[in-house]
Order: sequence, then structure tokens, then C-alpha cells
Amino acid sequence: MTILEATGHLYNWYTEHDTFCIDKDFLSLITITEHPNQDKATVLCGLKKMKEMGLVSDEWSPDDHRQYWVLNKSLASFEQSVTVSPDLAVTISSIINSFCDRIEDDKEKCDPTNIEEKDLKNLIYIANLLISEKKDIDNNSET
Repeated sequence: MTILEATGHLYNWYTEHDTFCIDKDFLSLITITEHPNQDKATVLCGLKKMKEMGLVSDEWSPDDHRQYWVLNKSLASFEQSVTVSPDLAVTISSIINSFCDRIEDDKEKCDPTNIEEKDLKNLIYIANLLISEKKDIDNNSET
């Protein structure tokens, strides 16, 4: 497991929990592992990365002598900024605008000079639509 994968598991964990303790919660986080000691170390690296980013803080409990990693605030309140190159902005805009043309709906057209969160949401919607269509095609070809 990589630190990126461990961090992904932790993000999912923190969507439903405010704290994480490697001693208590590891097997709930990583249910299948061939290398538990290595994976625990990788999760700790992910937690340290999240701490450097200001997402979590850690402290030892005086009662059970375990280290707890606690969210500083809800994950939903952490925003990220993304910078895209002009080429990527044009590509994003082209995909969204082609989709809008195809469904004959101009309300969600994308301005390549001003990529917004709604554009990324629309891109994800298009990707999910294509993935579900591919699954339907694959399922129909098996029968």
C-alpha cells in the first residue's frame, strides 16, 4: 500500500468518524492485508501527512495510553484550490460543452477561461455516466 492509498482510506474513515486510533481502528480501516505491520506504518505516514496539512492533530490518551488522531474540523469544511493549465482548461471545457451540445442543454456550458467547481462536478457526472453505460454494455454482452 502506498501513502496515497492509505490517505484515501483515511479520508473515507474521517467522513464518518472524528477520531482514529491505529491500535483500535486499523482493522476496520484496512480489512484485508497481507502485511499488517507495513500497512500500519503506511497509515501512520498518511496520518502524519494529514497532520502537516492541518487536517488532524494527535494526542495520547492518559486513560488507555493510546495515540488518537483527531479531526481539527469536519472534512466538509476543508476546501482545496486547484490550478489548471490552459490546455487542461480547454480540454475540460470541450468535453463539457460537447456533452451539453449532445443533450441540447446550454445551461451548463463551461468557460475555459474560468473553470469552476460546477465544471468539475459536471465532468465527474459525465465520467460516471460513461462508466455506468460501459458496465451496462459489458453486462449485456455476457448474456
